[in-house]
Amino acid sequence: MGIIMDNQKIREKSKENAQENNVEPNTSDVSSDTVQESTKAQDCRQDPKQDSEGQSRYDSQSAERKKEAKGRKEGRKKKKRRMLFFHGFQHILLVLAVIQIVSVLLSSYVIVETKNGPKPFSLIEQRQPRYFEDSHVFNTLLGNSASDLICYGAIRSQMETGAGFDAEKKVDVTAFAGRYHGLQQEYITAPYYLDDLIKWAQAGFTYENVYMNGEEVDKFLSRSRTVTRVNLEGYSGTVSYLNSDLTGNTRVEDISGNLLEAGMVERDGTDATILNNRYLTADGKNIENYVSSWDEYYELCGNVKKAAEDLNINYEEYLKYKELYDSDNTNIIYIIKRTVGDNTQIFTNMKTRTANASQMAKELKAQCSKYIYYDPQNMQYETDTLIEESTLRYILNGYDYAYPEDTEIMIGVRSDYIAKDCFYQAREGFHNYVPYVWQYAAGAVACVLLYIVLLVILTMKEGTIRKKETGEIVARLYPEDHIPTEIMVLAAGGAAFGLVYAASSIINVVWRSVDNGSMIAIAGTAAFLVSVLFSFFYYSFVRRIKAGTLWRESLLRAVMDLVKKWVLYFCDHSTLVLRVWVPVGVLAVVNLGMAMLAGYAFAQREMLKLLICCLMLFAIDGAVGFMMYHSALGKQRILEGIKLIREGNLAHQVKEDGLYGEDLVLARAVNSIGDSVRTAVETSMKDERLKADLITNVSHDIKTPLTSIINYVDLIKRENIQDPKIREYVEVLDAKSQRLKQLTDDLVEASKISSGNIVLQWEKINLVELLNQTIGEFSEKFEEKSLYLIFKAPRNNIFIEADSRRIWRVIENLFNNIFKYALSGTRVYVDMELLQESGEGKQVVVSLKNISAQPLKVNPEELTERFIRGDESRTTEGSGLGLSIAKNLTEAQNGKFEIVMDGDLFKVNLTFRLIEK
Repeated sequence: MGIIMDNQKIREKSKENAQENNVEPNTSDVSSDTVQESTKAQDCRQDPKQDSEGQSRYDSQSAERKKEAKGRKEGRKKKKRRMLFFHGFQHILLVLAVIQIVSVLLSSYVIVETKNGPKPFSLIEQRQPRYFEDSHVFNTLLGNSASDLICYGAIRSQMETGAGFDAEKKVDVTAFAGRYHGLQQEYITAPYYLDDLIKWAQAGFTYENVYMNGEEVDKFLSRSRTVTRVNLEGYSGTVSYLNSDLTGNTRVEDISGNLLEAGMVERDGTDATILNNRYLTADGKNIENYVSSWDEYYELCGNVKKAAEDLNINYEEYLKYKELYDSDNTNIIYIIKRTVGDNTQIFTNMKTRTANASQMAKELKAQCSKYIYYDPQNMQYETDTLIEESTLRYILNGYDYAYPEDTEIMIGVRSDYIAKDCFYQAREGFHNYVPYVWQYAAGAVACVLLYIVLLVILTMKEGTIRKKETGEIVARLYPEDHIPTEIMVLAAGGAAFGLVYAASSIINVVWRSVDNGSMIAIAGTAAFLVSVLFSFFYYSFVRRIKAGTLWRESLLRAVMDLVKKWVLYFCDHSTLVLRVWVPVGVLAVVNLGMAMLAGYAFAQREMLKLLICCLMLFAIDGAVGFMMYHSALGKQRILEGIKLIREGNLAHQVKEDGLYGEDLVLARAVNSIGDSVRTAVETSMKDERLKADLITNVSHDIKTPLTSIINYVDLIKRENIQDPKIREYVEVLDAKSQRLKQLTDDLVEASKISSGNIVLQWEKINLVELLNQTIGEFSEKFEEKSLYLIFKAPRNNIFIEADSRRIWRVIENLFNNIFKYALSGTRVYVDMELLQESGEGKQVVVSLKNISAQPLKVNPEELTERFIRGDESRTTEGSGLGLSIAKNLTEAQNGKFEIVMDGDLFKVNLTFRLIEK
């Protein structure tokens, strides 16, 4: 038992040593060593000391193997931890980039309180200013404030007479309702108190539909109308009672129709819509007291309603503006001076003791860092802001009904920003944004670039693993990579949609309710989830692409393969399907019908009908069975004929008697194929014989004079020729005649090989020794062209079965090809490799590699054709038959001949079956 165990250890050790040295274990050596080791094993049992030493050596080797396995395992764990670190770092980079981008975006706008509520303003500019007063947001806010103040001034001109709101101020309703279009020279109006109109609009206008007869109409409407006439000569532009002094140019007259006043014309009854007069005019009258017709009445009622509603809206704006631009609530200081006739009004929020406009302007400049001064009458515009004169003029044009030509406007922003208004808020946001925007932006760009670089590196590394034993790079897949591609695509799309939907929902819910810190935290968490999901799906697709399973493991391909399989089957067997299934279907229908008739007859107790149905059923099935049997016999006859023709009996003919339909067509086709093959074979054999005879005869005819030429050239060379030119001529004749002789021999041999007219003498050949011998013979030639040959073999003895003379010719032709066409001063590699092919045993591959001196512009397959050369200019020696002969001889000796070209690298692979014993 001890001897058997020791023998087993010896075999394992022999195999390990053979694998380490890339040498096949020699069974004979193992057997001899086994006997010796068996003897030693018996001695070991007698000597405990030797037994313990052998056991210790075995234990040490086992420990080393375990240590190596443990080292490989630790290496895999270390690589896995390194990949996990890089993936985690990639997620962190994206989170940092998103946090910095969100920080920039959150700080890139500021929300300030305006008259219409909170409003965002962007702080991003093409050229970021250093000071807030030079920024776009400052000038935008100042422009908006200027627009508000001009509107506020127009409203104050409607609401105020002196220093404050005047509730008793009289309003010309028709002039006010048409203030944007200017006054007409003649119009009907009614004066109302400002307070009454505002209250009336707030309470609402009510109407009553009534029918009045002529007498009631006459009592309701006045027989005269009150007309206001305005002399507009000398005025230009839009003339309004708010921007012009019309005291001396306006008169009010009662105009009556003579016929109405005399009572000579009676009014007709009508349906009328009467406005309920909630308030009387300043004259204590109703609206109908100022008009004499229904058209005038309805028009005046409309003007009253429009004026009241506009004044009510303006009053609400007036209160807002008043609170917003109070000196304690805003950093804006304004002065609006308007003069209408002899009356000068100054609207301002500046706390000052002087009423002089010039002195107020000086104080404004002293308090404000930025200001605007505009005097349209004197065409003066002064500012240190970015707001242009055209902007202010455009705003004023919308309120020209309230501003006379000699209006002066001055607006400034206090430099101390003591009020926490929109300017103060924007200034705080500007100072929080500008110093850090480029730092955050640069950090975000750096993180994104690092993320992309890391993504590229991980994409290259992902999905592959290098075997430490062989150095081979193989694909590596994880369990999720075997999920069908379409399911992974749908999962990725679903995850992306879910993230977008969740992000939009969160933004809509918490955008206004959380601070910037919470928003940054939410954005960072979302970025981490996006990065993790993206990495999961992206790297899975990368691994699939590298392993070639993206399409191979898809549901679409499986469906397409199934459909393709069935389509091809039906296309290839369409006739068979029609021929088999249609008759089967008809027979099944007939059988079903007869069976139903038989069942009906049985149910009715009609035995005669039942018997007839059964006989008909048996007759039909019997006829179909006989036809199928006859067709099967015909097919068997055809198959036997095909077998005979395949075995070489080309003269065989399938008998056509008793065959019908497709069987007859098939038999005739087989007979025709046999005739055609026989004719083609005879023609091919005749052509081959003619070519062989032609080459043999021509070669023989060439050899006879060529032999004489070679002999006479040799005789001439023996003469003592003194003339150097003649000696040169003789050398040329000698070289060319030898080349022609070689070409003739190659041509004859190529012809014999292609026609199969050669006899091989099989023997066992040491391929390593043959290559060493060839290398020695070609060493001088290779030295002439400075070719350095490197030969590598896995062991010294590698045997194949071949014809020694023919295999020598193959190797010689390949070395001659290298000598003729290789680039001077380069290396030539001859490598041998042992391969284990499934089903074919072990094989040996001989690879010859060299660098071509000329560019290779032909395909590898073309180089093995006759008279084809890589040197298209044919400036080198060569017939173009060397590679063709080498390939044919290799294949004749059951080998494989392959040419591989990569740029200028020329490689020939010879593959033979290895003889083990």
